Amino acid sequence: MNKALILVVEDDPLQRRLIRQNLENDGFTVFEAATGKGALEVVRAYPIELAVVDYRLDKETGIDVIQEMLRENPLLTTVVVTAFANIENAVEAMRKGAYDYIVKPIDFAAFRLSIERALERQNLRREISTLRSSLEEKFSPKNLVLASPRMDEVVRLIGKASKSEATVLISGETGTGKDLVARSIHHASRRKDGPYLALNIPSLPETLIESELFGAEKGSYTGAHERKIGKFEAASGGTLLLDEIGDLPLLLQVKLLRVLQDGDFFRLGSSKPLRADARVIAATNRDLERLLREEKFRPDLYYRLNVISIAVPPLRQRKEDIPPLVDFFIKKYAAREGKKITGITREAMEALLHYPFPGNVRELENIIERAAVLGEGEFLTLADLPVFLKEKREEDIMAENLPLTERVKRLEVREIKRALLEANGVKSRAARALGISERMLSYKIKVYGLAPR
Repeated sequence: MNKALILVVEDDPLQRRLIRQNLENDGFTVFEAATGKGALEVVRAYPIELAVVDYRLDKETGIDVIQEMLRENPLLTTVVVTAFANIENAVEAMRKGAYDYIVKPIDFAAFRLSIERALERQNLRREISTLRSSLEEKFSPKNLVLASPRMDEVVRLIGKASKSEATVLISGETGTGKDLVARSIHHASRRKDGPYLALNIPSLPETLIESELFGAEKGSYTGAHERKIGKFEAASGGTLLLDEIGDLPLLLQVKLLRVLQDGDFFRLGSSKPLRADARVIAATNRDLERLLREEKFRPDLYYRLNVISIAVPPLRQRKEDIPPLVDFFIKKYAAREGKKITGITREAMEALLHYPFPGNVRELENIIERAAVLGEGEFLTLADLPVFLKEKREEDIMAENLPLTERVKRLEVREIKRALLEANGVKSRAARALGISERMLSYKIKVYGLAPR
C-alpha cells in the first residue's frame, strides 16, 4: 500500500470521486475538499504531500487555493487540473507554485505519470529540506566544540555577523577552523537557504582566478570552449568565502574592490554587467597589516573586507578546548571504525595538553583519527599516539628535574620562539606580546642564539 497522502480539491463531486478512485486504486491515501477553506483545513490537519487542484472552484480559483496551501506548507507539491480553454491559466498557476497541470478530460495513464513525477519531486524536496536542516544544526554556533573564553568571543561575533549583510574578515593560522566559522555564519544568516561556495585562491594559477571569480564567455581566453559561470554568479542569494585572500594578486584586488563597492561585475569577454548578490566572507592565515605596509595588499580593499573582524586563536592559546575536542573526535571516529572507545587515559591527555599543535585543530583531529584506527582498548593510551608526542612528553618530564635556572631559561626560550612565530618574525610585535622592550628582546635573541623568522 502506497502511504503517500494526496488531497483532491474539486467542486464537481463526480469528477472528485473519479480522481479519488483512480488514486486509491494505485494505493494512495486520498482526502477530498470541495472548497479552498476545506482544503486548508485538511492541509492543517494532515501531512499532505500532494494536492490535485481544479483551476475553477465555484467562486474561487485554483491559483488562490494553491498559494494559501503553500503558505501553510511550503513543501507541498501541487498539480492543477484544467479544461482545454484554460491552458494559459494553468501555466500561470505553475508560475504561482503548481508543479504540473492536467488537462480535462483526464487521461489517467498520463495522470499517473504526472503524479509519480510530482511525488519524486516531493521526496527530493523533503530530502533537501532534511539535509539543509542537518547542515544548519551541524554548523550552528551552539554546536561548536569549545570551553575557552577566547572561543566564546568568536561565537559571540559569529552571532553578530550572522544578523548582518556586512563583509567579514576571518583571520587565523592554518587548521584553526576558519571555514567552520564562515559556514556557521552562513547557516545562521538570512541567506541560509542560498548556496555556500568557497574559492581557495592559492590553489589556482593566477591566470584562472579571475574567470573562477567572475566567469567567462566562450572564446574569451585560450581553452574557454564554453561559457563559464563564476563563483559570484553561482553564489547569488548565498555566501561566497574567499579563502586566503592575502594571496589575491593586486590587479584582481582592484576588480574585487569594484564589485564590493558597486555590486556589479563582468564575465571575461563580456560587456554586459551582472549584479552580484553574494555575501562575501574573506579568510586569511597571513598578516594583512604587514602586507599593507609592504604594499602587497590594497588598503581600500582591506577596509572594505574588514567590516566585521573575527580572529580565530591557535589551539596552543586555548588549551581548555583540547579535552572537549578530543572527546568529540573520539566519538566521531570510534563510531566510524565500529569500536567501543569511550575515552583517553590521563597520561595521553597530558601529552596532548603539552603539545603546541602547529597544525591546530586539524592536526589534533588527525592525531585522534589515527589513534582510533590503531587503538584496541576502551581508552586511547599514550602508546596509540604518534611517537613525537611521547618524546615531547618525556622531554617535559625530564625538564621537571632540572635546576630552576635551567627550567626558567627553557621556558623563556620557548615563549620567545612562540611570540616570534606568531608575529611572523616582527620583533616589535613579539616584544609587545611578551611585555618587554624590543631592545630587551633583541638582547635575549642574541644571548640564546635565536634567529627571528
